Amino acid sequence: MSQRLTENLNTGLLTVTQTAVGCGIGLLIAGKLQRPTQKTTATTLLTIGALLAVPVVVGAVMKVWRGPESESGVRRRLDSIRTDPGLAEDAEIF
Repeated sequence: MSQRLTENLNTGLLTVTQTAVGCGIGLLIAGKLQRPTQKTTATTLLTIGALLAVPVVVGAVMKVWRGPESESGVRRRLDSIRTDPGLAEDAEIF
């Protein structure tokens, strides 16, 4: 298995595990809370979950928008090829 596939699998399993634990705890305490408290807790947890997901979503969008296969990524690479001589400035040229 490749390193990236293994990393993605581990991340996915961790996410599913955390979700299952959170749902289990929520089901256990749901009956013990008053209705207004349930709504407040649910809203708070939903907000925290959404805020924690923002960096992942932004990272994915930026990767697609500015990645090496995007139009701007190809343009950046071509510009670097055109302007870079390929030698370090302190290299001796014979």
